[in-house]
Amino acid sequence: MNPLNELPVLDAARCTGCGDCVVACPVACLAMGGTRPWLPRPRDCVSCSVCELVCPADAIQLKPVAS
Repeated sequence: MNPLNELPVLDAARCTGCGDCVVACPVACLAMGGTRPWLPRPRDCVSCSVCELVCPADAIQLKPVAS
């Protein structure tokens, strides 16, 4: 699991489907699923918050993983 035990969570109502988060992800754990990004490889996420920072719509937030 990632070091901070946080994963990106998408607010689909705010997401424009631009894909900036997918392109910016340094470990390629995000992918486009149709018109929205999704997290097919959550174990690869390193909680770097790059996806959150590059999102022009503020549609992604890192949140703690529920255990």
